[in-house]
Amino acid sequence: AGLAGQVLFGRHLLGRVATLDRTSSLSDIALPLLGLALATTAVSVAGFVRVEQQKLMGELVARYATGQVIEVATAADLVAFDSPTFHNRLQRARTNASARPTQMANGLLGMINALVSLTGIATALAIIEPIFLLILIVAYLPLWLATTRASRVAYAFSVDQTERDRRRDYLAMVLTGRQEAAEVRAFALTGFLRQRYDQLYAERMHDLRHMVWRRTKSALAGGVITTVLNAAAIACLAQFVINGRLSFASAGAAAAAIVLFAGRLAGLAGAAGSLYESSLFIEDFTTFVDEMPRLTARRPTGHAPASFDRLAVRDVSFAYPSRPDPVLSNISFEIGRGEIIALVGENGSGKTTLAKLLAGLYAPSTGSISWDDTDLATCDPATTHQSIGVIFQDYVKYMLSVHENIASGRSERAGDHDAVAEAAARARADEFIAGLSRGYETQLGTQFWGGQELSIGQWQRVALARAFFRDAPFLILDEPTAALDPRAEAELFERMRSLYKDRTVLLISHRFSTVRTADRIYVLRAGQIVEHGTHDALMADDGLYAELFALQASGFVEP
Repeated sequence: AGLAGQVLFGRHLLGRVATLDRTSSLSDIALPLLGLALATTAVSVAGFVRVEQQKLMGELVARYATGQVIEVATAADLVAFDSPTFHNRLQRARTNASARPTQMANGLLGMINALVSLTGIATALAIIEPIFLLILIVAYLPLWLATTRASRVAYAFSVDQTERDRRRDYLAMVLTGRQEAAEVRAFALTGFLRQRYDQLYAERMHDLRHMVWRRTKSALAGGVITTVLNAAAIACLAQFVINGRLSFASAGAAAAAIVLFAGRLAGLAGAAGSLYESSLFIEDFTTFVDEMPRLTARRPTGHAPASFDRLAVRDVSFAYPSRPDPVLSNISFEIGRGEIIALVGENGSGKTTLAKLLAGLYAPSTGSISWDDTDLATCDPATTHQSIGVIFQDYVKYMLSVHENIASGRSERAGDHDAVAEAAARARADEFIAGLSRGYETQLGTQFWGGQELSIGQWQRVALARAFFRDAPFLILDEPTAALDPRAEAELFERMRSLYKDRTVLLISHRFSTVRTADRIYVLRAGQIVEHGTHDALMADDGLYAELFALQASGFVEP
């Protein structure tokens, strides 16, 4: 309406100006001049409002879309994260969720704005001379076709680059990450890693230049045809003036309308192209998000018991999606309430994978894991996790406060400060926490202001405190003392019986001194249990356990 007003008031103003003489005054053009000023102001304000609304809508859509990706990623089975295909899909969904919804919202608003503007200008042109309207609409078609083709080219490029982009992002993370910084410098890896990073970027730039050239050719072809048709509209206008079909004022207004209409058509083509391109990319997002109903449908609905008297593993085998051979084969054993069971074996024997199965993070490929008479395959994993506490050897160092690090073991009880302090005392973490600048409220990690870094051993005590705060009937400890000194390790295991009284404990450790007090020890080799029994019984059998124990002990005993 504003643009139509500008054109029509402009024509009226030109008509009045053409009739002015020495006896005229400004009052003769006051009304059309005021109308033109008001219409121009309306267009300006509308443009500002549109831009601000685009920002707001873009943020709202991006927030919602990113939240949907997070929901699916956190609901996916852990085994999905061992699949490169899943990571590629997640990468595209995450990237498109943060950028494409905003682009789509902006494209939609741009189209609406262009269509509203075009409607006003089209009305004005239809009043002045309808044939110009037809010529300009035809001129839009090649531009639309060119932008559509360019969008498909951009989408194909993005899909092809996903794997390479993930590798480049990983190398950038290694080169700039806090955790990797020490080793990168100690081994002088900067040049080596940077060379790989630059090579991946060079390959991307090569493909990008090819893609840009293809898009440019499409845009050039569409632009040339559109320009020719726009020039035809102007030529037609000039001919109408020559023939006397249009007055000078109408011709001037029509010329302004043609320029405005062509500009808005170009804007419409751009917005439509942006919307179409976004729709191609958004399909990656929607396909990923559409997994949520399937994930929910596949998830068992039963509730795991809050505790159990006996955990039974029967003929369990497991294989990762990316590996044809099973990591575990025909594993069977039982653990009673209050028992401490140890898993030992050489690297790659399957100990940590078995621990993740027992933690409900992986589902067995075959066989079953039961708590008393309940097969965990029939239970919602979320209910199983409520009764399990886990410390993995690659435990997470949360860049949060000490309190939040410990309370994350059972986040719904995060406000129980006394329980957090008790868990820290049980892990013998309370002494060094008291020496921190703000005690339990100290920010950990130097990435944020006021943060303090802990030693590896202190971080491990915080992780142990997190497990104690979990207060679960079943605890899985994967190398829980690897970063502790021998005195602290011995102290912890001397207290384990009292610390975990009436709880079931699965202990994984390479240190045989820490497992010898377990009620039973299971020895894994190549994904199978080859021996089990007490420390004394296994030593008497003189098998693999005795061999590994002797090899480790020889390092501390003089020949």
